[in-house]
Amino acid sequence: MNRENLLDKLDRVADKAASYAITRGYPISVSKNSTLVGNVSVEKNSKDLYNVMTLDKHILYEDISVFDVAVIIAQRYNAGETHIVKQVLALEERFSKYHTDMIHYLHCLKGAAKRHDTERMAILEDKFQVSEILAKNTRDRITNFKRVK
Repeated sequence: MNRENLLDKLDRVADKAASYAITRGYPISVSKNSTLVGNVSVEKNSKDLYNVMTLDKHILYEDISVFDVAVIIAQRYNAGETHIVKQVLALEERFSKYHTDMIHYLHCLKGAAKRHDTERMAILEDKFQVSEILAKNTRDRITNFKRVK
């Protein structure tokens, strides 16, 4: 087999694999800040959050805090499952709240440790642990929506 035929065959195989990945909704990294998922893209914005956008840069969903959640939303949007997208967005909002609570309690815990306020530290540790458990449970519920084909 000559070089031209080999390159042509390799090109056809690569095109077939790429089109298969796109139709199945697998994330394909396009650049450092952009990933193609089906016929939409997931891009990092200036706030270090993620936007789900059409290929002509029209924003469908914005300010999603976790990349994996943005990919799930893009996959479900491609499949026309907008009711599931709404559920995932509600769970993502709840996850973000619990995560923010964890950061706040950790900050307060450090301040209480500097003041040697053991009662306050115990309360904040409990609140931190509750928020951590709730965040983990919410994240697990979100991953149940991950599209596996």
